[in-house]
Amino acid sequence: MESITSLELNYLVYRYLHESGFTHAAFTFGFESGLNKSSIDGNLIPPGSLVKVVQKGLQFVEMEANVTNAEIDEVDDFTYLRPLDLITKDVDELYKIVENKRDRKQEARERKLDEETVEAATGRVADKEKVKIIPKKARDMKG
Repeated sequence: MESITSLELNYLVYRYLHESGFTHAAFTFGFESGLNKSSIDGNLIPPGSLVKVVQKGLQFVEMEANVTNAEIDEVDDFTYLRPLDLITKDVDELYKIVENKRDRKQEARERKLDEETVEAATGRVADKEKVKIIPKKARDMKG
C-alpha cells in the first residue's frame, strides 16, 4: 500500500475545514500549505473524505485490538471500543481493554447460566411438589 502524501493529507484537512464552515481557517491553511500550487483535482475528492479516512483508521485499530493474539469464536466476541480510547491508546493497551471486557462478558454469561440452571431446577421441583400436594379430585375438576 502506498502512503498518503502530506500534500494529500493537507488537502483533506483543507476540505474538512471548508465543509465545516471554517472558511477563513480553510483559506489560511490552504495558502500556508501551498495547496494553491498543487495539482490535486478537488472534483475527484468526495465530501467528508477526511472523516471517512479517520473512521476507517479507527475501525482498523479496533479490529487489530480485537484479533491480536486472540481467536474470535463468535460475532459476539467482537468488542467495540470508545473512539477516544482508539485515538489515545496504543494497540497493546486496547488489547488489554478488549480482554477485560471479554472476561466480564464471560463472567456475566456464566452467572446468567448459573441463575437459569438454578431457576430451572427449583422450578421443576416446585412443580412436582404442587402436583403431589393437589389431590387428584381437585386436578380432575380443573381439567
